[in-house]
Amino acid sequence: MAVKEPKMGRLKGGANTDAEAEKLTLSQLELLVSGAEWRFEHGSNSNDRKLAFKRLTWLEAQRERLHGIPAPSRRLAGRQPPEAPE
Repeated sequence: MAVKEPKMGRLKGGANTDAEAEKLTLSQLELLVSGAEWRFEHGSNSNDRKLAFKRLTWLEAQRERLHGIPAPSRRLAGRQPPEAPE
């Protein structure tokens, strides 16, 4: 039996849909969040960091939806509004 290749953009071994996220325990979800956070902070280029950021915010939203842990407010560095002068 041939093994199907994952669709482009899907993370092998992780949750990629709401239904898949619902099957994870809180500790498994926390592990995925910490991995995405590490990839965001240590990405080798801006595209890698952007993809990791999108994954991180999605995982944090799933954690909030499923376990009630508030997702932090995050923005990409280039997308933040300018700070108000003091």
